[in-house]
Amino acid sequence: MLYFSIIEKYIGAELYKKLLKLKQDFHAQLISFNDLYAFLSREEKKLIDKVCSVEPKDYGKKHTVFYGIRPIPKNLVAIANQTYFSANNKKIIKVKTQYLPKLVFTAFLKIKKAMRKDLGKSINITSGYRSPAYQAVILFITFFENKWNVKKTLWRLTLPGCSEHGYSLRQAIDVAPENGIKNIKDFNKTKEYAWLLQYAKKFGFSLSYPKDNKFGVMFEPWHWRFEKN
Repeated sequence: MLYFSIIEKYIGAELYKKLLKLKQDFHAQLISFNDLYAFLSREEKKLIDKVCSVEPKDYGKKHTVFYGIRPIPKNLVAIANQTYFSANNKKIIKVKTQYLPKLVFTAFLKIKKAMRKDLGKSINITSGYRSPAYQAVILFITFFENKWNVKKTLWRLTLPGCSEHGYSLRQAIDVAPENGIKNIKDFNKTKEYAWLLQYAKKFGFSLSYPKDNKFGVMFEPWHWRFEKN
């Protein structure tokens, strides 16, 4: 089990602010560990490494797949100008530019077109490719916001090298209705989700984390992976 001293938590509070700012960068999802570490102090780097060194099995993770810390793919397609209507504040929200390997992007366009034909509405990508270093960024941000609770954090996120978002051969996408949704946890109650359950496999997509999945990850109806048939 990990223990964090008062000094480490003080460093972590400053690191949290720094990583929040980094997360807003246009190309943040494509950051490498070299670039990330160049952005951090020696103490901050050690703290990131400590958080990423956690053993998932110690915190109830039943089955963790390590895909490796792989290079950022060279064939990524930028997906810009996505918007959706926010059901909460009735505003048009612009989705930050996302990235997908070309093959996955092409498959997503097909699924988007087919869904629109059947339902008259479709989905957008809220999170596509994420480099292992960016996975470390959002892991620490979530960890800090969970008040240093490792188990609660790992219930939502995987470690760098273990995320389908950073593995182009099993590329994950997080999706949301174009028309918006009050709570993404309710995505499984939408017509878009029901359509995906019925037709997604025709396009190479599968639900990664259904209820009571073997990975010990929370049910994520918005998280789908692509695997070439």
